[in-house]
Amino acid sequence: MSPGGRRLSPAVLDPVAAGLVALVVYALHGFEASLGRDPATFVYGGQRFVDGVPPYQGIFNSVGPLGDMAAGVGIRLGRHVGLDDVTGARLLYLLLSAACVAALSVLARHALSSRAAGLLAPAVFLTFAGFSELATAGPREKTVMVLCLEVALLLLLRRRWFGAGVLTALAALTWQPAILPLAAAAAAAILVSADRRLRAAAAYVGGGLVPTAVMVAYFAAEGASKPAWWGFVRVNVGYTTQPTILDSWQLLADDYRWSLALVLLGCALSIALAVRALVHSRRRGGFTDVERAIVVLGTGAIVSGLWSCYAINGAGDLFVVLPFAAVGVAAALVELGSRLSPIAARRLWVATAVVAVASSCVAAVVTRDTGLPAERRNVTRMLAAVPPGSTLQSFYAPEVPVLAHRRNPDPWQLSNEAITTFLDDHLPGGLAGYADQVSRSQPALIVVGRNATIDWLRPVLDREYARVGRGAHWTWYASRSLGHRVLHHLHEVNRATADH
Repeated sequence: MSPGGRRLSPAVLDPVAAGLVALVVYALHGFEASLGRDPATFVYGGQRFVDGVPPYQGIFNSVGPLGDMAAGVGIRLGRHVGLDDVTGARLLYLLLSAACVAALSVLARHALSSRAAGLLAPAVFLTFAGFSELATAGPREKTVMVLCLEVALLLLLRRRWFGAGVLTALAALTWQPAILPLAAAAAAAILVSADRRLRAAAAYVGGGLVPTAVMVAYFAAEGASKPAWWGFVRVNVGYTTQPTILDSWQLLADDYRWSLALVLLGCALSIALAVRALVHSRRRGGFTDVERAIVVLGTGAIVSGLWSCYAINGAGDLFVVLPFAAVGVAAALVELGSRLSPIAARRLWVATAVVAVASSCVAAVVTRDTGLPAERRNVTRMLAAVPPGSTLQSFYAPEVPVLAHRRNPDPWQLSNEAITTFLDDHLPGGLAGYADQVSRSQPALIVVGRNATIDWLRPVLDREYARVGRGAHWTWYASRSLGHRVLHHLHEVNRATADH
């Protein structure tokens, strides 16, 4: 009951319950999952943000800046209560993940004018394995994007054009492709609404300009406009090529397992229901409120689905489709229930929700990963095995400076093909000059991540460094100047602590 003694309405209780259930389900994964390269990128960026270094200057990346900033907030809050940085960032992203589920409940209920939809869509969403596992194994910037996307869609359905524009910009400032389905959904919402279209479009665009202008002003004030422009725009225009869904299919299947079929089914249902709503509205000469909402969401589903077919690297890139897929499945279940007796419909809906939540709990426990302590041990002991004051430099392995609480000498940690080519074109002297700089600084340890593009650094490694072992996702190189005894000791330490 509320403080005034009145019962809270289901419109409030249902999303709160959905969020609390999501907290439990996601927390069952635990917080000691192996720290992958992508999550470590945002933890490291968050650490630097807490230190006052803006995104792109802390670690150069090609996505939006809000992922680093959100991780930084989690790290700062975690430090206040004695948590390590990885756990602090993961706890905040757990809360954001649960908020995504709660917001989806509100969105589905409003779009379909159905309380059942507001309970079914979150239950379906919980089964999406790729999102569930990253809820506590992240952080990943696309979690923030999903929350912004859902709230933006809700505001579009409520014809709050300015607010929807603000949330669209925030979603794009987290992950740039999010603007595509949201702009398409906004166009559909404006076209099928009774509002004045030019005024609605102007309000939407004006809302989007506000956070964009604030972010531009922030980077200008920090003297970081150039790396921000490089990371947010330039690397992605003319340098980046993405694999298609066919190229990434096995990776998606491994990450989502059986729930990938549910994602595809839900997206297809969302699109099919939108097409049917358009047909019915044309015959009738107008839209119902539910049909308007279905058309808006179906438009977003089409664009997000097409983008994901065109360019997708892994589980996180599919996040933009997930809210549309969950609402599509919920809409189909609500319609199926409308053809049954009220008792049979409730039984169907309850059974679906129970099975979805129960299977999600089982999957969370079965797939729990506890690789983080071993990674900490390897990093800590390898650094303890070199003389005090020895320096460390990371390439494509931000996990190591994160776990070592070390600051990389420069922001150019990531070393995929696009960023490598870009840096060769834009750094003074190109990558050859950068390799000379690394050689002159002579870090005691260099750590190179798996799949790093480092042909430009190979002559320095071959000439001046010895490979002393492999960690979970990285390879250790030690300067030959440390001497044979230290190099041998590093070999032994790595052999004793690395989780191969």
